[in-house]
Amino acid sequence: MHLVFGALMLSLTQILAHHQVAVHPAGAGAPLSVESRGTLQGGNLHGEFHSWHRRDDDRLDQNLGPRHERTLTLGAHRFFQNSSGDVIELRGLLLRRAITQDFISSDDLFEKAEYSVLLGQSQLADGRAVYRLAVTPPGGESETIDIDAQTYLLDRIEYIDQDGLFTVDFSDYRNRGGTLFPYKSVQSDGDHAFDVTQTTSDVLIDHAMDADVFAPLAASMVDVRAPVTVALSERNGALYAPVSIHGRAFTFLVDSGAQGMVVDTHVAAVLGLEVQGSLEAKGATRSGGLGIASLDSIQIGSATVPVGAVSVLDLAASTRGRFPIEGILGFPLFGAAAVQIDFANLAMTIGKPGSANGAGERFDVDVDRELPEVTARVNGTDGRFLLDTGNGNELLLFHHFLDANAGMLPFAGAPGENNYGIGGSTRASSARVDELDIGSYRLFHRFGTVILSDKGAFADRFEDGNIGLGVLRNFVVTFDLVNRTLYLQRGALFRDGSERG
Repeated sequence: MHLVFGALMLSLTQILAHHQVAVHPAGAGAPLSVESRGTLQGGNLHGEFHSWHRRDDDRLDQNLGPRHERTLTLGAHRFFQNSSGDVIELRGLLLRRAITQDFISSDDLFEKAEYSVLLGQSQLADGRAVYRLAVTPPGGESETIDIDAQTYLLDRIEYIDQDGLFTVDFSDYRNRGGTLFPYKSVQSDGDHAFDVTQTTSDVLIDHAMDADVFAPLAASMVDVRAPVTVALSERNGALYAPVSIHGRAFTFLVDSGAQGMVVDTHVAAVLGLEVQGSLEAKGATRSGGLGIASLDSIQIGSATVPVGAVSVLDLAASTRGRFPIEGILGFPLFGAAAVQIDFANLAMTIGKPGSANGAGERFDVDVDRELPEVTARVNGTDGRFLLDTGNGNELLLFHHFLDANAGMLPFAGAPGENNYGIGGSTRASSARVDELDIGSYRLFHRFGTVILSDKGAFADRFEDGNIGLGVLRNFVVTFDLVNRTLYLQRGALFRDGSERG
């Protein structure tokens, strides 16, 4: 394929050759090691970053306000540590995305042109003409890059993330050791009020690094001598657990579908937390008003759960008053402990990872995105589903899943109800699912809700739906997400639904 800019006609091979020369104008090739540092700014928060690269190893530290995250690559193994200290070895989507971005930033982009496809010519919002390429290296997720038609430097990377397009724009290239590095990048999900800008202040090439730079990550775990069981309460179709923070008692929603720990603005005020920033919350819809505060830990019974940073949100306003919630127990709990929930007896047991008895059927769980995601089958069609104790419905189905599998589910497409969650409500319609299979468990005549919205957590492009409390209450569910494992055991409330027919 050839494109024309004025009188100039270039092929894919020529574009990549020009790009290679632009990045390495002296022809020296990529340096063996690079260390860079600088600042981060976004959502009314300020911070810094520090990165190291040496052959096959990489480390990136990012601190934005109270949030502290670290990504570590040791050869073929990649790890992520969140603000709570949970450590995840990436094996799913985020691993594939990292493989692609490493490929793009290396000489492989030029040397292995067979993994790129020239899509066409385009123009960025500021008027720059670019060549658009789709890049899909072995083991990687497909991403699109824009190479400037004049400088041949990388202007943008873009890919689908959650419910829409995510872009990273690069500019202010400077020569360091014969290689050009972008000193500015802007990350955006399209809501520019929440963009994060990274500005590099210093780049060091081929210099000595401390021996412990690439030391393995040490994970934070729940502090509990022996498994502890706490009583749960149920209201409005949701489960709540008693928690203690700084000696004060609260009741938090138990939500395996939440990536973080959240407290209501009133709770933050009572605790005297210093709330920073103005970030975006993605629940049923996208909404603003999310703040961040430092919080070392919370108590659940005799268990101390590390938190590090907590999100602060007016939960009553965010749920339109439908769910009076003081806080949400999300991944910082499930990512640091073995958590068993017995729905029939309204009991939750918390122990160290690997301590659960593992009764029932075992499932492998993808936790790359700090969510428990499994494969399940709807009317004979496999899909990727979030196991969500914070969703009171039986089954949510995202409309892109139905669009891709015509005839899987009789569905007229007309909105008949609203589905509520963080951020308010989203358009939805009721449906009846003949059969839902989770491993060997066959559940019949499930009440499904088809989500019609294209925005929010219920429009996630990398999930096909959400298995909620209405299904999970049939089981004793054991989350051992540190070991990427989940167990489902028939509970006292188990009904396969055949009686509904």
